[in-house]
Amino acid sequence: MPDGIKLGAKLWLPDVAATRKVPTIIEVLPYRKRDIYAPRDAMHHRYFAGHGYACMRVDIRGSGDSDGHQGVFAMKQEQDDTLEVLKWIVAQPWSDGQVGMFGISWGGFQAIQTAYRAPKELKAIVPCSFAPDRYTYSQVFRGGSLLLRSIRWSTQMFGYKSRPPDPQLVGDKWRSLWMERLEYNTPQIISALQHQNYSGYWKSRAIDFDRIRCPFYAVSGWADSSYVGAVGEALTKLKTPRKGLIGPWGHRFPYLGVPGPAIGFLQETLRWFDHWMRGKDKGIMQEPMLTAWMPQAVPAKNYYPESPGRWIAEPQWPSSRIKAKKYTLNDGGRLSERAGKTVKIVAQSPQTLGLDCGELMPWFQHGASPEMPGDQRADDGKSICFDTAPLTKTIEILGTPVATLTLSVDQPTAFICIRLCDVAADGASTRVTYGVFNLTHINGADEPVKLVPGRRYTVRVPLADTGYSFAKGRRIRVAVSTTYWPLIWPSPEPVTLTLHAGKSAIELPVRPPRKEDAKIKFKAVEAAPPFKRTALAAGGRNRVVHTDMGKNETVVEVTDSSGRGRYDDIGNLIAEARSTERYRIVEGDPLSCEAEVTWNWLFERGDWKVRTQMRTKVVCDNNNFIVTARLEAYEDERKIFERDFSEPIRRRGN
Repeated sequence: MPDGIKLGAKLWLPDVAATRKVPTIIEVLPYRKRDIYAPRDAMHHRYFAGHGYACMRVDIRGSGDSDGHQGVFAMKQEQDDTLEVLKWIVAQPWSDGQVGMFGISWGGFQAIQTAYRAPKELKAIVPCSFAPDRYTYSQVFRGGSLLLRSIRWSTQMFGYKSRPPDPQLVGDKWRSLWMERLEYNTPQIISALQHQNYSGYWKSRAIDFDRIRCPFYAVSGWADSSYVGAVGEALTKLKTPRKGLIGPWGHRFPYLGVPGPAIGFLQETLRWFDHWMRGKDKGIMQEPMLTAWMPQAVPAKNYYPESPGRWIAEPQWPSSRIKAKKYTLNDGGRLSERAGKTVKIVAQSPQTLGLDCGELMPWFQHGASPEMPGDQRADDGKSICFDTAPLTKTIEILGTPVATLTLSVDQPTAFICIRLCDVAADGASTRVTYGVFNLTHINGADEPVKLVPGRRYTVRVPLADTGYSFAKGRRIRVAVSTTYWPLIWPSPEPVTLTLHAGKSAIELPVRPPRKEDAKIKFKAVEAAPPFKRTALAAGGRNRVVHTDMGKNETVVEVTDSSGRGRYDDIGNLIAEARSTERYRIVEGDPLSCEAEVTWNWLFERGDWKVRTQMRTKVVCDNNNFIVTARLEAYEDERKIFERDFSEPIRRRGN
């Protein structure tokens, strides 16, 4: 880099690069290219290289085997570094001067952030599960409400940034590089909570689609509701050639997609890059702009391997074929096409409403685990619910459902949650999508306002983008609450909601069938062999709910382990990661809410053995969040670093 920092990278070169110049595909991440993610990385980078592309996987500054230290939401630095990587690539003798970017999550962020800078070397991108705006999307806030997942993500990044480089690559300086990372490492939840509203901090870290010049293939999955809305936003706002793909998947590449069906996504990605970097017209730009999975009769379970449904497509997005259909929330729990008389419905949601919400972004990184929203009947029973009569014909939706509620509350701070569910004949309730909204943002997310108890407000709440087929004979349900724990942090006081039935409604984006959909097919999954890993101990993820009836206390515990693995081809390196999440609340007392997350990382090779462990805990009172955290690092079981953090942060509408 221009400041002398060196970035570590892994390069796959096709054999043909020895005789002719080739285009390059890169992926830029902070998750280490050399060990735990190496098996997955090899599956797509080896595949692309096998089809004639140079491929490079880059550790961002301060991660993996790169020098320096990683900042907190340091997008400008990451962009600058990636632009230098592009310059380096096109100067190599095997490069034809063209670069494409590919990646999921942070890799997707990095692709769009780089495209936002419009470098001439960047010819096309395929970002998956990406966030053009870290406030609207991502893992910190949803609808202006604080996500408890943010504490997990912060601690995970706290852990990622604590890990040393590999001495086998960087030599004797590994320890000084490690100490620099430890010295500069801080929990990012502190920065997030210091910016609870959509301030200049977040605005400066958002990208403007108007500045993107390269072709853009946007990808996500319905189960990954944290990010899926970015696909529709990108297709709507971009001026460049663009396509979108949304499957049933969680936070995973589509060729590894769960719930399935997984698809031949690497072939699809090659078609995109071949079109824009090799001039091979395989008809991809004559195909519909958006292809999406249309689920139907999805089981009300927290895990299922395959989603029932079919592929559909829209030639353009937004689609003029899709029309909003309005259903009014009427007295008697009826969801009707006609508005009834105005009636006040008064309710106070229990603090434990939301135990069946599932994970914010189901990942299934370590195999089958209970990460999806389960049967919603228990949460429905704690909510204000409105049902249609059994449907006389199938109704399919695609896009953004929007609820417009007329309501009042009895507290200056309050949230609203709306869930859209599919109710089977036996009563099982499947969550189709949901939306949460911080009511203190009634005048905008820039600055919260204190609500006036008893004052009537009308709020418009978009739900997460979705596609779903409500089958004939099923019922559509809308459930309304003021809590959704442990997804969002509760308001300081219990809230009594007065909802005006007859004046409140939801609009569903109804899509008529299209006969051409029957022709949509994807190729079967192909990938290169994964990087070799010998499993020494199995990993996995599980979620357990404990309720102490005497104390009225509920604790949700999530355990996660990568398993213990040996990477034989890099000097028998052994790596392991473990985490625990503990979320606690006492019914009737939102100030009892607390979140505690731990992460442990271990690496060893021969007599070299290092580990880091970190813990973050967040509690609250009426006025403040209180963050405490601890970071420890060990070399050969000798503690060589420790630091404690303690930070009270004023609640601003949360």
